[in-house]
Amino acid sequence: MLVDKKRKTVVSDNAPSTSVQTSTNTKPSIPKKLTYNAVMEVMEAIKQILRKVRWEYGVEDSPLIFKTVQRDTGQYNRIVMKEHNKEFTLGFPAAFYHLINWRYLTTAKRINEGRAELRIKFVLNRLNPQDDTHDMDVEYVAERIHETIQEEMQNYPVLQERCQLQYIDPMESFDNSLQPCWMTYEVWFKSRNVWYDRNLIEKHIVMPPFTNHSDQDPTIVDINPLDHDNSDHPIQWEEATGYKPSVDDVKTDDQE
Repeated sequence: MLVDKKRKTVVSDNAPSTSVQTSTNTKPSIPKKLTYNAVMEVMEAIKQILRKVRWEYGVEDSPLIFKTVQRDTGQYNRIVMKEHNKEFTLGFPAAFYHLINWRYLTTAKRINEGRAELRIKFVLNRLNPQDDTHDMDVEYVAERIHETIQEEMQNYPVLQERCQLQYIDPMESFDNSLQPCWMTYEVWFKSRNVWYDRNLIEKHIVMPPFTNHSDQDPTIVDINPLDHDNSDHPIQWEEATGYKPSVDDVKTDDQE
């Protein structure tokens, strides 16, 4: 019931409102630590995608391009060192990936939002890169990587924020019988708080005056087309909330 405080008159006298039964247990739940890490998810997604790149587009039985897919920890630099190859045995073609310029936004509305540049370095080992049939293998493989990433993004939500190709830096020389190429992507990601339910207390909040079907104005056409009622609400609104009117109950002429 709504009462005009100044005129001391009843504004609305609908049927008593009711509310859902609330639990009296207000003990905070035990915090659970999140296992989600946005940066790790980005790198894991790229690793899985690079392992799916095939030589021919749309051909399921086409052979995979890369025999080695690893995080970039300087493998290529150790292979082409002047003294001798100091890297462990690797299968070629190979693809390496890592993040650079890993940073976070500092505005209040974008807490935990980050940006980074994804650097993919793939290395081919053709011995005849000057032949007419293989002189553009680097460009072809770069295109196949980009196509596969675009196709597989729908299966990796972490890449759907943004994973946009910025530039491609192909090889300039044929040293050590290897053809390297670098691809750079701009990626956006969102991290989550470590404790997502710290001191969490589950509560049901009732917001008057229109919280139950009995509070709806029956004179409005199609206000309740499905004829919902409060039969599934066990207790009265006043009992659930503990609210008390600021003025005394004013009786109408009909009530007198």
